Amino acid sequence: MNDKGNMKRLIGILLISISAASFGTLAIFGRYAYQDGMDTFTALFLRFGISASFMTVILILRKEPFPRGRILAQLIGMGALGYVGQSFLYMSAIKYASAGLVALLLYLYPMFVFILSVFVLREKADAVKITALILALAGSALTVDPNGGQLIGAMMAIAAALIYSIYIIVGANVMTHVSPIQSSTVIFASAGIVYGALTFVNGAHFPASNSG
Repeated sequence: MNDKGNMKRLIGILLISISAASFGTLAIFGRYAYQDGMDTFTALFLRFGISASFMTVILILRKEPFPRGRILAQLIGMGALGYVGQSFLYMSAIKYASAGLVALLLYLYPMFVFILSVFVLREKADAVKITALILALAGSALTVDPNGGQLIGAMMAIAAALIYSIYIIVGANVMTHVSPIQSSTVIFASAGIVYGALTFVNGAHFPASNSG
């Protein structure tokens, strides 16, 4: 592999690491926000609303066109249904289980993606992948204590991982027609609008202090 290829690979690994760290700390920040008076709808409205604003600015600066037609409709569905469902279950799960357990169980989604890929996208399953899936399931099962009061939260986290997996499979084709900036802008905005409406109906609950 040439120097350019090595650099792209390193950048890819760095971006994956940042993404994983961001998902991992999301549950921790969420618990702090709840302790300071926020509710799930308000927290997620701010999360997606602010993200959509930043992405819109980047989209304009990069002079990329806003998606249209069928692709736009699919991206809206991914945000308003898939991402809303996944994020609501995930952020609700941390009310019932530890942030570490919830974050860990979310990472069952690669296993679900693989299973769905075999049945939906007709990808091949080999012995190594199947063994990895079994080990992942066993490891996750060992982290859940049914008598520890965390079962509801664990089930929510697993459901969030499953919805996220379906979201990825559905979006596999869509993402070939748009850039990450275009898709992220529409998905975040769609989720933000849904949570904005829910926050309006439920009433906003903002942090009670500057630290919150």
